[in-house]
Amino acid sequence: MINIYDNVNAVADNLRETAQYKTLRDAIATVDGEPEAKEVFSRFQHAQGQINQAVQAGSEPDESQVAEWQQIANEMEKFDSLKQMLAAEKGLNQLLMEINNIITKPIAELYGQN
Repeated sequence: MINIYDNVNAVADNLRETAQYKTLRDAIATVDGEPEAKEVFSRFQHAQGQINQAVQAGSEPDESQVAEWQQIANEMEKFDSLKQMLAAEKGLNQLLMEINNIITKPIAELYGQN
């Protein structure tokens, strides 16, 4: 019998070797080296987390929460390092979506969704 976890762990190890992962790793290191950019991103993550909590609890986020999140997102535009990090995240997310499609293809085939 196959131990699928061994294969998934191998994929995780391989992921660390992709250009997309390395680009994001380097972009995060750049942001970490810029205290002001890192602080803005930290506030962005916190604001986004509060919005996500509200949505997961089944309620709409407050207008003030959304306004704060948007204001911080606008602040992020001032930092090239943050823009590069977000672009790198997008690239890695695209790769992960492709991997997910490959992994879930057998399930889609069961439902006739080739």
